[in-house]
Amino acid sequence: MKKIVALLLALFWALPVMAAPPEEASVAMVQTIWQAQTIDGLKDGVWVIPEAVLNDYFVAQADGDKLKNPVLKLLGDNKLYVAFDSSMGRVGLTCEVKEFVHNQTQSYAEVYIRKKEVAGKPFVSWMLKFIPMGALADLYGNPMKDMKQVDAKFAGNTLKINFRPLVEKSLLNTELGREVEISGMAIHEGALELHTNMRPAQLLKFLAKQKGLF
Repeated sequence: MKKIVALLLALFWALPVMAAPPEEASVAMVQTIWQAQTIDGLKDGVWVIPEAVLNDYFVAQADGDKLKNPVLKLLGDNKLYVAFDSSMGRVGLTCEVKEFVHNQTQSYAEVYIRKKEVAGKPFVSWMLKFIPMGALADLYGNPMKDMKQVDAKFAGNTLKINFRPLVEKSLLNTELGREVEISGMAIHEGALELHTNMRPAQLLKFLAKQKGLF
């Protein structure tokens, strides 16, 4: 169960993907994200992040000796699915993002875990219905309690993650980056939308100043 908690927390490292892209993939990542934008969306400050980008970043962060073959899928209706192989079998979590905020003073995400299951083990999956993630965290401990980048707390099956410390060490803590505000997020099948105050000209200046990508 501790592995389930660890994976769920690791997931949210993928959400502020534009804030801290992997160094070796930053150019390709930005190009993929740019190609996914629409004119109408850009006018309104809506930026699209394709599922493939989030999944690649998620896999790079989560894959390891104890968590094998992690996968992230965007289901729509603000829901997402993550799965991985563990000693228990193939574990799957269906989550709903209730809130995602980033501004001058706050950076946090709030998620409700709707379903926990282990493939091919209906009895274990049935039992997990009655065990909230908060109880699992209390029983096994918070696997990220000693990490300074994020502060994650459970209340029942709701998880709130404060990633402000991570933001303050990222590209969002630069002269132009500090101007970026994210008022909300919408998850559609295959893509995630960030609703921001950032228009195309501002973002181009932001990216150009950071890495000389444009």
